[in-house]
Amino acid sequence: MKLPVNKHIWKKGHLRLWAGAFFFALLLWFLVVSEREYIHTFDIPIEIRNIPARKTLSAEIVPTAEVRFRGTGRALFQSLLLKPLSNFKLVLDLDRIKTEYDFDLNNYYKEHPDKIVIPDGFDIQFISIVQPDSIHIALDDNAERSVPVRINVSIKPALGFIQVGPNIYSPRSIELKGPKTEVIPVKIVSTKWHEFKGLTSDLNVTVDLDVDFPQTVEVSPASILIQADIQSIGERIITEIPVQLLNEPAELKVYPNPSVVSLTVKGGVDYIANIDASDIIVSIDFLKWRRSQAYYEPTVIHPKDIRGYSDLSPKNIELVVTRVPE
Repeated sequence: MKLPVNKHIWKKGHLRLWAGAFFFALLLWFLVVSEREYIHTFDIPIEIRNIPARKTLSAEIVPTAEVRFRGTGRALFQSLLLKPLSNFKLVLDLDRIKTEYDFDLNNYYKEHPDKIVIPDGFDIQFISIVQPDSIHIALDDNAERSVPVRINVSIKPALGFIQVGPNIYSPRSIELKGPKTEVIPVKIVSTKWHEFKGLTSDLNVTVDLDVDFPQTVEVSPASILIQADIQSIGERIITEIPVQLLNEPAELKVYPNPSVVSLTVKGGVDYIANIDASDIIVSIDFLKWRRSQAYYEPTVIHPKDIRGYSDLSPKNIELVVTRVPE
């Protein structure tokens, strides 16, 4: 009598046996091939050392070299996995370079094997440089200078709002450091173009500089903080503004009548809340005086952040003129 067989359980059991056998075979294969020697190519960072005092690289160099190594499969596999976390490097020592020099990399590293840095624990051997086969080094005098910044932005408040005061940005200048031929010609740097529209609150934003210097030039800082004071628009009546008389002759005594006026200013609500009569100049120039004319319209000068004024009261001022007694 045959016992009933659950085909699903039978298939799962065979699948596990097959997977186990495959994994064991793969492990056995890896153990065999990992002890064989192979040659593999890695990208290794290039590090420049001992640049002479007051000198710097005048041009960029390639950041890595393609390097051929020999080792067991296991050692090469370890290097492949751990290289990004390890301190592999090729060192170029510029201690004896004056202005320019062409490094033949293979000859250089055969003569200076200590400049090939392979961290402890990695059992691989350097064979050769694949590319580049040479690196041209050019040195220039190191220069530093402070360069003013020009911001390149458009700020547009929403309807019913106004910007009070100019754009505020910092820093006002940046520092450049690098080859003299790159740094000295720079007179000014600008930010990248940005447009800010429909603002209903203060602007406080950082924008990047619009620069395209080579990597040999250090820029500090690389961004600029821009601020703008955005306020809702309101109105406020200013009273008791004195009327000033300009060009009054010494032999006459002139009295504006009335001697004070009032008006309504329009601008940012926080800004106009701090405006008083002393911030507004209302004046009449006596050079415009005529015997046949009694009343004159005064000139009004207000701070530039006031959007405008209205309802000047009174609109015309009488000038009462008397002669100074001898």
